[in-house]
Amino acid sequence: MNPKKIFDAARNADVDTVRACIEAGADPAALNKQGFTALQCAAMGADESEIEANLAVLQLLLDAGSPLEYAGADGRTALYLAAEFAPGTEAVQLLIDAGANADVSDSHGNHVTENAMMEEVAELLARVSGHAAALPLPPEPEPVKMSTAQWRTAEARIAEVFAALTQAGLVALQDAGGTQSDGFSDCSEAFRERGGGKAGVHGFCFYTRQDLNRAKRTSQLSLAFWGAPEGGDTDMQRVGELVVGQFRSAGFEVRWNGTASMRPEVDLRP
Repeated sequence: MNPKKIFDAARNADVDTVRACIEAGADPAALNKQGFTALQCAAMGADESEIEANLAVLQLLLDAGSPLEYAGADGRTALYLAAEFAPGTEAVQLLIDAGANADVSDSHGNHVTENAMMEEVAELLARVSGHAAALPLPPEPEPVKMSTAQWRTAEARIAEVFAALTQAGLVALQDAGGTQSDGFSDCSEAFRERGGGKAGVHGFCFYTRQDLNRAKRTSQLSLAFWGAPEGGDTDMQRVGELVVGQFRSAGFEVRWNGTASMRPEVDLRP
C-alpha cells in the first residue's frame, strides 16, 4: 500500500485505510507535501467528516505515535487546527485528553482561542488554557465626521473617564504623541515618574494624535492599553476590562472582543 495514502485517508476520516496504512508501516510522523502530519490532516478534516469516524482516526494516529505537538512552519498544532476546523468540541477534547497544549498560538501570534471556529470550542480552550476567548463583535458602525463642537464635547467626556482611570491606578494620557510608539514611550515615562508598581500604578491607557484625527473623521476612537508588570495575558486582560468598563459606565458604546490583540474602539457619535 502506498504510505502517502494515509494523509488523504486521515483528512477524509477513512478509518480502515488509515489502519491499513499504519499496519503496512506508514510513518505516523511523516509530512505530506504541504508540511502536515497525518494527525494534522485528520484535525483539518473534522469539519467534513462524521464525528465518530474522525475521532477514531485521531485516536489511531495518536496510538501509532503521530506527534501531538508538531507545529510546522505556521505554528499550528493538531489541536490548533482542530479548533479552527471542528464544528464541535469533540476532536479538541480528545486531543486535550491526550495531553495537547491548549495554550498555543500560531506563528503570527494568534492564540487558539481567537482562531477557533465555534464559540463553544473557544470557551473550552479558554477554560483549559486560562486565556480569555475573543467575544463576538457587533458590526463596525458607518464613519460619521464630527463637528468641532461635537469633538470638544466628546473630549471633555473622555477626560472624565481618563481621570477615573488615573484614580484607579493607571497612567491615562490623551493625545499622547503622534504614533503608537510615541504614546507608549510617553506612558512609560509617566509610569516611572509615578513610581510604577511600587506606587500602585498597574498599567496605562492612551490615544495618539493619529487616533484623535481618525476619531474626528469617523466618530470612532481607538484606545491603546498595557498591563504591568510585563504586559502578560492576565495583566492585559485586567487593564483592558478596567478601561472598557469605565467607558461603558460613562455611557459610551465600546467595540472590543475581550483580548489584548484588539484595541477597544469607543463610539463618540452623539
